[in-house]
Amino acid sequence: MKWLRIMLEVIGASSLLLVVVGSAWIFHNTTSEKVDAAKRNDVLFIFNSSGVASNQDFRILSSYQSRRSMTGDHLDFYCIELARFDIADWAKEAWHDGPEEDPLLAEALQLGVNDARQHSPCFLPLQEANSEDIKIAFQSVVLHSRQPTAADIILYAPKTKTLYYVSYKT
Repeated sequence: MKWLRIMLEVIGASSLLLVVVGSAWIFHNTTSEKVDAAKRNDVLFIFNSSGVASNQDFRILSSYQSRRSMTGDHLDFYCIELARFDIADWAKEAWHDGPEEDPLLAEALQLGVNDARQHSPCFLPLQEANSEDIKIAFQSVVLHSRQPTAADIILYAPKTKTLYYVSYKT
């Protein structure tokens, strides 16, 4: 019976440790906001998911990562100056020229752009973001009752050679 007592003590101590570590992780992720703190490796996922060549010189002009709620609500955006806009063959169908004509996608774009603009003037105004001068790639859009509640959107402005990424969930 001594081994049963020891095993229960180990399980209890492990459970307590797990609760403490989990609480600290949740507290850290819900209270930290990162403004203009992104490094090159932090934005490579944008290049990888959009098919834009990452083997080039690029500069992060602005970045913002909001706090995460327990349900994953967030707002993240990046403004990245590119040397060139080369797209892999597998990703060419994901990109199209603006403006966005689908009203649900246009609303998702509007929500993301307006939220990003509240935090940084680096992000395009909506009139430019949804214009014929912009290339758009919708990575994902989540609808609830035909209302966008989450989206990952990438924009490219050829005139300024700037790549814009916005991700939000409400």
